[in-house]
Amino acid sequence: MNINYVSRNVGIALVFNAAFMFLGVLVSLCYGLDASFSPLLLSGVITLAVGLFPLIFVRKSGIISVKEGFFTIVCTWLLVCLFGALPYILWGGDFSVIDAWFESVSGYTTTGCTVLSDVEALPHGLLFWRSSTHYLGGLGVVVFMILVLPYARATFGLRLSTLEMGSLSKQNYKFKVTETARIILLVYVGLTVLQTVCLVLAGVGFFDALNHSMSISATGGFSTRNASAAAFNSPVVETIMIVFMYFSGLHFGLIYLAFRSKSLRMFKDPVIKFYSFVLIGSIAITTFSLLVGGTETNFLSALRHSAFMNVSAASTTGFANAETQQWPVAAILIFFYLAFQGAGSGSTTGGVKADRICVSVSSLKARLKRQLHMNAVIKPRMGNRILDADITGETNLYLVFFSSIIFVGAILLSATGLDLKTAVTTSLACTANTGLTFSSLSSFGNYGDFPVVSKIIFTIEMFLGRLEIYPVLAFLVIRRWK
Repeated sequence: MNINYVSRNVGIALVFNAAFMFLGVLVSLCYGLDASFSPLLLSGVITLAVGLFPLIFVRKSGIISVKEGFFTIVCTWLLVCLFGALPYILWGGDFSVIDAWFESVSGYTTTGCTVLSDVEALPHGLLFWRSSTHYLGGLGVVVFMILVLPYARATFGLRLSTLEMGSLSKQNYKFKVTETARIILLVYVGLTVLQTVCLVLAGVGFFDALNHSMSISATGGFSTRNASAAAFNSPVVETIMIVFMYFSGLHFGLIYLAFRSKSLRMFKDPVIKFYSFVLIGSIAITTFSLLVGGTETNFLSALRHSAFMNVSAASTTGFANAETQQWPVAAILIFFYLAFQGAGSGSTTGGVKADRICVSVSSLKARLKRQLHMNAVIKPRMGNRILDADITGETNLYLVFFSSIIFVGAILLSATGLDLKTAVTTSLACTANTGLTFSSLSSFGNYGDFPVVSKIIFTIEMFLGRLEIYPVLAFLVIRRWK
């Protein structure tokens, strides 16, 4: 094991985290030196010191193996979450150690679940730090490392970009690893800046606009308001959020190519077409069920709430503009599926990714055709691209793994005393990194009253969902590698 290399890369990730902690200190200063100043400053100093130590005292190494790549990515996520909990612990308030850990993991994995019953009680600096954990986690700490590690372009860069973004997200990128990371960063920051400007023009205060933009670009869900998006009570604001939640769930490489070529050909991509078609159908069915079920009596109101909640669930952002406890079962089942599916790979979304659903459906169609035409050579396709057996096999295996984690998680959660509906929906919410639940928690609920054991299970599911299972499994059996 090349510990020198691993420690240096983890150190760089911690330095990035410290930088955002110091930004939180500046926010605290801007709001009259609020109560978050000292916790953020001390956390930033500690995190920076630990991060700089291997960069100063550990020598650089050459290209590393896949084993070190797996080890680095898992250690990075664990340590940034650990140090990310420091501001919450030092601030105190409603945060116990386990609650601070839960909030940190939920932030970095862009899940958006919270243990807080009164988010608005947090000082501005800490609110900004919560959004920063989304922003860092959404882009991926490892992508930052690719940007600043030109000597790691070969094996390390390729492997970690594949692990971080998933194998399917590499399909449409036609750039080198470092250029790909820069493109992701450009699109990511561009969406955030543009959305912040739009929200400010729509009448949202700059602080709220910036924090919600950071959360939406990361498809996270942390809000500065207890009532989430419903607090603004503005169709214009919600429309802006819908548009950016949708685009934040698309392949960043395709967004960049569309912008560079000034063309809308990206919408011909089979995954985007499938994702858009599913969303339109889901919104139509949900709107109809709300009107027929009597939950809504006005068509525009039903469409407004349906569109926002469906896009929020599909992009795994997790914001809410309506209470869903009394919504029809059909609408809840649609949310359940959308959260499971997620949006496109190559973005910050959670779930299994719409790409994998497309691949699985395509392989099923090819299989059925071969059953009808025994002598025909029929291979699954996505658009004009033929899918090889490795991709379809890995995709179907991942769907089995993902579903199994939700199922096992629900069993373990029910053993802690949760009812069946709560266990299943929260297990899905954490594994899919969406945060939205449709049980007793309601759209605006929090996880503060859950048992400690349940919170630990939730954080494990968040990690597995965010790292797409395989790196964690490989990390656990790393001693068996030759």
